[in-house]
Amino acid sequence: MNDVLLLIPSNRDAPNAAREAIGMAKARGGRLAVVAVLDPEVLDRVATTLSDVGFMGERVGEQVRETLWREYRTRAEHLAQGIAEQARREGVPAEAHVEEGDPGEICNRLVPQLRIGVAVLVAERRSWLTRLLSRATLRMPALAGCEVRVIEEEG
Repeated sequence: MNDVLLLIPSNRDAPNAAREAIGMAKARGGRLAVVAVLDPEVLDRVATTLSDVGFMGERVGEQVRETLWREYRTRAEHLAQGIAEQARREGVPAEAHVEEGDPGEICNRLVPQLRIGVAVLVAERRSWLTRLLSRATLRMPALAGCEVRVIEEEG
């Protein structure tokens, strides 16, 4: 199990995590699976924001929702494909995926399915105080037999 999984939020670039995952796959002689995760609640947050700033009326129409979701998915596909292409340029076999849902559940499903040895997860960089206070509540996915690396990125 030399393959590496990079699980990345679809709404942010993660150059440090991408570099780390590509380097690990290359060093292990394995493949890289890049998975951009779509948050299914993002449309509700966007609709609320658009309503709060007065850009849209009380309800965001279904056509607007579909357009926003399509754009969100397209961005995720481009993000995952871009990292996979970068890996291929460096001689690492790579594939890109887009998944919708809870990152922990996605990780738990894909690790055994893709025979992953290392999972690289992206976390937002936070202050030392926030990290200290959140250690008690940090819940890592149950990934038996899989090394987990968390890479912090600027939010």
